[in-house]
Amino acid sequence: MEERVCQSCGMNLRSPEDFGTNADGTPHAEYCTYCYQNGEFTREATVEEMVESNLRFLDHWNEETGNNYTVDEARPMLREFLATLKRWK
Repeated sequence: MEERVCQSCGMNLRSPEDFGTNADGTPHAEYCTYCYQNGEFTREATVEEMVESNLRFLDHWNEETGNNYTVDEARPMLREFLATLKRWK
């Protein structure tokens, strides 16, 4: 199965609980539950705000992936990655 990522924050969408919801309550195929609920984004944010929000989870991501990036190393990579996602294009 192809792994999906949230097209707003980049979170891996692995289980049904990870997916956001449409206005009718059905799962949304492109956004996570933290970014999208009931057919709307859960918050208005700029890509820079999303970068900073995601950096709060850097330790978890480093542990999960076996990386050891610092905030200063991860910030530009995260900016570049988020720019490829649907919400930020």
